[in-house]
Amino acid sequence: MRPSIAFTRKYAFFALLILVFAGSTGSFLRFGLAYGMPAGWGEFHNIIHAHSHTMFGWTVLALMTIIWRRLPAYTGKPLPKSVRWQMLATFVFSFLQLFAFWPNGYGVTRIGSAQMPLGAMSAGFAGLTWFWFMSLYWRATRGMATTPTPVRMWNWAIVLLFIASMGAMAEPGLIAMKIESDFVKHLFLHLFLDLFTTGWLLLAAFGAIAAYLEDRKPLEKLPSVKLLALFILPTFLLGMPPDYLPVWLFWIASLANLAVAAMVAMHLYRFYQRREDLPLLVTFGLLGLLVQIGSAALMIVPGVWAWGAGALRIFYLHDMLLLWTSSALLGLLIAEFGNRKNVWQSWSEWLWIIGVGVMWLALLLGGFVQWLPFSGRTLLAVAAWASVIIVAGAIVALKSFLPFSHRA
Repeated sequence: MRPSIAFTRKYAFFALLILVFAGSTGSFLRFGLAYGMPAGWGEFHNIIHAHSHTMFGWTVLALMTIIWRRLPAYTGKPLPKSVRWQMLATFVFSFLQLFAFWPNGYGVTRIGSAQMPLGAMSAGFAGLTWFWFMSLYWRATRGMATTPTPVRMWNWAIVLLFIASMGAMAEPGLIAMKIESDFVKHLFLHLFLDLFTTGWLLLAAFGAIAAYLEDRKPLEKLPSVKLLALFILPTFLLGMPPDYLPVWLFWIASLANLAVAAMVAMHLYRFYQRREDLPLLVTFGLLGLLVQIGSAALMIVPGVWAWGAGALRIFYLHDMLLLWTSSALLGLLIAEFGNRKNVWQSWSEWLWIIGVGVMWLALLLGGFVQWLPFSGRTLLAVAAWASVIIVAGAIVALKSFLPFSHRA
C-alpha cells in the first residue's frame, strides 16, 4: 500500500541533490561576500533568489517524500496514482529554479527574439506543483475515521502552505491592479515567506518527527495543533520592516508569537524526552528551535525587534531553514530511507554538524560585529569556509540512498 522503497529512496536522493546545488550556490555567494564576486558570474541579488528558491524546493520535496511514504499506513488505502507524476514535476521545477533565477532573477531573460521572466515562470510552475500536492493529499486523507497526531500536523501544515501560497500569487495580482503600496507589497511577501517557514515547514516537520517516534511508542500528550496553527497565522507580520508595521499590529503579532513559542517549547520538550529514539541530526536540529523560542520572548522588549529585524534577519532565517528544518529533514531521510550501517552516514552527519554549527555561530556574531574585536569580513570568510563543509556533508549523504532498489 505504500510507495515502493525504490520510489522513496529515489526522491530522497533527488531532494538531497537539490540541497547540494542550493548549498553550493549559497557557498558561492558567501565567498563572493568575503572575497569579491568574480566578474561575469552574475548579479548578487539574482543569485540570492536562485539560492533561496532552490532551498525551498529541497525542503518541500523532502517533506513530500516523507508524507507520501507514511500516509497509506494511516489512511488504509493506496496513494492516488498521479502522485508519481506530481513528485516528478515538483523535482523538475524545483531544480530548474536555480538556473532560471541565476541570470536575471525576477527580470526578463532574452531567448532568441523572445524576452521571458524565467525566474517568475519557474517559481510559478513550482508553486502549481504544490497545489497539485495539496489536492492529492486531500483526496488521500478525506473520509478518515480517526486522525492520528502526524496527520493532524500535516493537515494544518497544508492549510498554512495554502495560505502562504496565496501570498506568493498576490504579486502578479498587485501588478495587474497597479497597486504600488509598499505596505501591501511587504504584507503579501511576508505572508508567503514567513508562513512558509514558521508555518508549513514547522508543522510538517513536527508531523514527520511524530510519525518516526510513534513507530516505536506513542508520544505523550502534545498541545493542540489547531491552536498552534491559528496562533502562527498573524506572526508573519513580524517579518515586515519595522517602519511599515503599526504598533498595534506589532503587539498582536508579538503576543501570538509568544504563544507559538510556548507551544513549540512543549513539543520540543516531548521530543527531547525521546531523544534516544531520534536520529542524531534531528536532535541537532532541535537546537534551532531554542533560538525561535528565545527570540519570541526577547521580541517584546522595546527596540529589540526593530534592531534584530535588520542585524539578525539572515541569522534567524538560517537558524530556521538550515539548522532546524534542513538538519531534521536530512536526519529523517537518512534514518528512514538510507542504507543501514553505511560507513558514509557518520561522515555526512558530522560534516553537517560541524559546518552548520560554525556557520550558525559566524552569522550570530555578525549581528554583534560592531562590539567584537574582529572585522565582519573575518566572519564572512568563516561562514564561507563552513559552507564548504556543509555541502561536503550533503554530497557524502547522497551515497546513503544508492542504489534506489536495494536496502543494505
